[in-house]
Amino acid sequence: MLLRCQIPLANFELNIDVTFDTRVTAIFGPSGSGKTTLLDAIAGLRKIAAGEIEIDGKTLFSSARRINLRPQQRGIGYVPQEGALFPHLSVRKTILFGATRDGHAGNKGLTVDHVVDILEIGDLLNRPVTKLSGGEAQRVALARAILSQPGLLLLDEPLAALDIGLKERILPYLGRVRDEFKIPMIYVTHNLTEVLTLADWVLMIQHGKLVAQGVPKETFRSANTILQLPNEEFENVFTVSFAESNREAGTTRVRLASGGELLIPYVQRQADVSFQIRVSADDILVATERPMGISAGNVLSGAVHRIESLDGEAMLTVLAGEEFLVRLTASAVMRLSLMENTPVYLIIKTRSFRVL
Repeated sequence: MLLRCQIPLANFELNIDVTFDTRVTAIFGPSGSGKTTLLDAIAGLRKIAAGEIEIDGKTLFSSARRINLRPQQRGIGYVPQEGALFPHLSVRKTILFGATRDGHAGNKGLTVDHVVDILEIGDLLNRPVTKLSGGEAQRVALARAILSQPGLLLLDEPLAALDIGLKERILPYLGRVRDEFKIPMIYVTHNLTEVLTLADWVLMIQHGKLVAQGVPKETFRSANTILQLPNEEFENVFTVSFAESNREAGTTRVRLASGGELLIPYVQRQADVSFQIRVSADDILVATERPMGISAGNVLSGAVHRIESLDGEAMLTVLAGEEFLVRLTASAVMRLSLMENTPVYLIIKTRSFRVL
């Protein structure tokens, strides 16, 4: 995708010039940085002073060639923050709005039944959209967008209005959309966990400028990048498989892709089912000797791979089977004499892990 546009805003100019070709691209940055404006420009809902937008070889906008396709000509599905559902329709009629009469979404072969099944909204079909919860409304909005057979799906902070519990329940549905329907997605958010969970490329925007881009883990491992976002908490996200659960102990043992194991809070899962877990970079302790007689359920041996320091804080990349990012104070790094290749142990409480 080619995305080049200049848009004057109240306090700055949005000026982006980038090319990318990934399945899920996150546009990430603080509120007021121009993320939604950029999404609206792609959808054809915002006037662009100059530039060019091209998707899969199709030019949507070009100031030089005087091309500016109308929104309905762009083949884009758009899910705004609040879903924007039709209040006078039922859920069934809402999601069928974009589907063909035979129940298929054009030549993509997506059936209504398949979309309904993946998003688990079958029991909502006869309900008025005015009677939906926030999480239900977002799933219905996703279904409607998918069944419109878009060449690109735009999502504007779809979880922003939801509480933490709902966010954690909706994130897996977004992962299913990514994995099942193979529709390229551009996902706007200011939440690091959502980027790490869903995206395979990230564009980081501040004050209308692109300040970083790349694979999320690579882009956000920099202390300089992380510390530009003082209100954000960086989290490690891992895909794991179920090993065993112990209800009485309140724990579940899971396997990492590298073959290592972790102890997390109890969850009911079936064998051979993969899922994602996360742990904050602030909730991982570092020791230079193996600790004894501690309550933490996880002690992982590894080595420091990288240290970046800025303004009294340090971001460590530690290889312990998987790559863990750990945030420490600069004084802790000096006190432990940490440097690249220093052998260390990571100490993580079982309850520090959250299951997505």
